[in-house]
Amino acid sequence: MVKIGAHVSAQGGISTAFDRALQIGAEAVQIHPTPPQTWRRLHPDQEQVATFRRRMAETSLDAFFFHAVYLINLATAKEELLTQSKGSLRHHLEMANLLGVRGVIFHPGSHKGQGFETVLPQMAEAMRWTLAETAGESLLIIENSAGAGANIGSSFSQIRQMMEAVDDPRLRFCLDTAHAFTAGYDLRDAEGLERTVEELGREIGFERLAAIHANDSKAAFGSNVDRHQNIGDGEIGLEAFRRILADPRLTTAPLILEVPGFERQGPDRTNVERLRALAGLPPLPPIAEA
Repeated sequence: MVKIGAHVSAQGGISTAFDRALQIGAEAVQIHPTPPQTWRRLHPDQEQVATFRRRMAETSLDAFFFHAVYLINLATAKEELLTQSKGSLRHHLEMANLLGVRGVIFHPGSHKGQGFETVLPQMAEAMRWTLAETAGESLLIIENSAGAGANIGSSFSQIRQMMEAVDDPRLRFCLDTAHAFTAGYDLRDAEGLERTVEELGREIGFERLAAIHANDSKAAFGSNVDRHQNIGDGEIGLEAFRRILADPRLTTAPLILEVPGFERQGPDRTNVERLRALAGLPPLPPIAEA
């Protein structure tokens, strides 16, 4: 059965994410373990690790993902930034293994005009090193980009080339629907979705799909602009998400909302309920009175 989840805040400690997820009816969870605009690292003590693992077991929210910081750029020509990026990605994956988190989703970066083919060997080496340094079961998960500027990974072909260059079963893929749409994958009608899904299967393979960021788009098709919108209120639309949720090739991966929310506080119960209704799932139970 499809799992519908959300990105939630980890303010107050990573274990607080479980209650926030339960409050909005999420069945899968994504967090930034540290502020995404900084190089700050997570250093949980033994008690915090035990609490996190206990809460995961109690809630059955084991489809839990970290999102790495936005500063990472494995394609950079700057040696210091590359070292920082590799170190941060390794640390995120180490913490994922320690805590039993399913994987770390990250943006591969921007080549800043060097060209994808030029930076591919450097990126592949960085990912191979990260995986070799973090033995365990947690996955390293490349997210597709909207394609703005020189950002890498807007096409499934580029994702495939990165995966082939790394050649590690722990390297997987996260499909962001808003990014794909503004990068030129038209999800709005059945034919466009079928072309997109067929290309995904041919280039990457559904067995490598670890998660889907389920986001409508405030930006227009093919605009390369990354602006998320609440489900059904954007350019992709409700019917497109109904078709996505009905496609068994996609729904083996959990869907994770990264939308602004109706009170501008991030993914909320209303967005979760919209996806559940589109998937034909029963409504969420009423929120218990305090």
